[in-house]
Amino acid sequence: MSPHKNDRALRKVLEDYLYVDQRAIERDGVGRPVLDSAGPGQQVFQAMLATCLMSTSSARHPFESLPGVCLSDVCSYANAIVSRPAQLDVHTNTACRIASKLMPLLHGEGQVSGIPGLRLEGLNKRRLRFVHLPTGGRLDLIDSHSSKGRTRRDFRQRLRGETRWHTDPEVTEILWTRTEISHEEAALAAHWEARPCAPLRSALMTRAMVLWYKLGIRPAWSEPAPGRTWPQLTWQAKRERTEASHVADILIRSPARVPGAVYESHGASAGLLVLNDAAVLLKSSPFS
Repeated sequence: MSPHKNDRALRKVLEDYLYVDQRAIERDGVGRPVLDSAGPGQQVFQAMLATCLMSTSSARHPFESLPGVCLSDVCSYANAIVSRPAQLDVHTNTACRIASKLMPLLHGEGQVSGIPGLRLEGLNKRRLRFVHLPTGGRLDLIDSHSSKGRTRRDFRQRLRGETRWHTDPEVTEILWTRTEISHEEAALAAHWEARPCAPLRSALMTRAMVLWYKLGIRPAWSEPAPGRTWPQLTWQAKRERTEASHVADILIRSPARVPGAVYESHGASAGLLVLNDAAVLLKSSPFS
C-alpha cells in the first residue's frame, strides 16, 4: 500500500477513535495525520482544560465553586475535539450550554467558577470563539446542528438564554466580558503555569473522546498528594477492557497513541504513563 493510501487509511481509523470527520484532522507537510500540533501557549491552555474537564461530582475541580455545576458535565455534550496549532475546536450540539459552564464568574466570597481568564471574543451563527488571556490559548465551541435559516442574532439570543443564571444573586460579577484579568483570577495562576507535564496533559485533552466515548470512562485528575511524586488520573472500570493497562495500551500503541509516550505497568489496574520528563499515574478501580 502506498504512503498516501496508508495515511488515508490512518485518518479513517482515527475518525473512529476520535469521532471526528477525517477531513478535520490536522496533517503535516506530507499529509500524515497529526493530533498534537498545538503551539506552546495553546498547549498550556489545553493542559489546564484537561485537568478541569476531567473531574467528577465526587472529585470536583477547585474551579467548581457553584453548587450543582460540574465541569465534567461538558463531556456529555461533546461530539468531537480537534486540536489545531492555535486553537482547540469542540464540536457539540449545545455550544451555548457548554459556554455557560466554562465562562468565569465571581462569587460572594471571592471564589471563581468556570475557567479563570477565559473571555468571549466573538460569535457567528454557529461558533463561539474564546481566548484565554493568561496563555493566549484559544477555544472554539462549534454547534454541530445545521445552521440553515439561523442567524447570528438567533445564536446570540440562545447564548443569552443559557447564561441567564449568570445574573443570580450569588454571582457578584460576570468576568467573561472583562478586557483584563481580575485579581481573583490572577490568584489562580498556578493552574496554568507552564510545567513539564503540559504536553502530556494537552495530549490527553486531544484524546478525551477516546476516554469518554470510545472507552466509556469518566476519569478524574488529581494533583500529587503529600509525599507523592505524580498526579493521578483515576476512574471506575465499569466494564471489561477499561482497566489501566488497556487504557494505556490505547494511549501508547493504537492509531490514536501519544507519540513518544511509554507505560510502566504496576499491574492491571495501575501504572505510569510517561512522556519525556513527566508522568501521570493511571489508576482504575477493579472491574467486577
